Amino acid sequence: MKKIIVVFILVLTISAFSLNIITSIKPLELITRELAPNSIIYNIYNTYDTFKNLKIESKDFKNTDLIIILNDEIEINSAVNKVVLSEGVLFYPYKENPFIWSDPLYSIVIAYKIEKKLENIDPDNASKYRDNLLNFTQKIIDLSDAFSKEIQNKKISIIDINNIFIHFYERYGIDYKVYNKNTTITNDKILISNYDYKNPIYKNLKNKKVMVDIFASKYNNIINFYKSIIENLLN
Repeated sequence: MKKIIVVFILVLTISAFSLNIITSIKPLELITRELAPNSIIYNIYNTYDTFKNLKIESKDFKNTDLIIILNDEIEINSAVNKVVLSEGVLFYPYKENPFIWSDPLYSIVIAYKIEKKLENIDPDNASKYRDNLLNFTQKIIDLSDAFSKEIQNKKISIIDINNIFIHFYERYGIDYKVYNKNTTITNDKILISNYDYKNPIYKNLKNKKVMVDIFASKYNNIINFYKSIIENLLN
């Protein structure tokens, strides 16, 4: 871990002419890239295991203009510019289920909060950030509207094995249950799990399975992340 931190410090130190942004998880990085494509953005946690078990402090980074986190996964001192997404309007959705980015429309709220902070720390480029936010919002709304129309005629019932996509189901009125030891899995259920979930009993079930990369570790675009999930459900 020390080697990784040294690399971050070195790169951030020499990137003096761009905004240097740290995000805690990949979905936040991808959303931020929609707003500030010319910034230097580094992500910390690429998997659930690292997110759960690794603790980092903001003092590990030099010349950081902004740190974007979900809650408290990076310890940040008061002098650092930050966006904490569990605060404010997203507090209750986060409290219900921390995977708030699983809802495409919550990603607009996330983007809005980040964009306002970008305007504050880089006012010379405020109009660019606003334009990028509008473009991102329109892409998400178009995608969401199209999916809403298609899904309303589909009889889909889901069992979420890892409790990761609750906000998505609730947004689009999809019937779902979160798996527990008392859950009866019938053949008509679609099983949703994180892509690295390993369980021999689950593997042998004949149900349709959708493996979700909830931390978007294999994506370079947040729109494609949503599209892949939608396509898997509809097909």
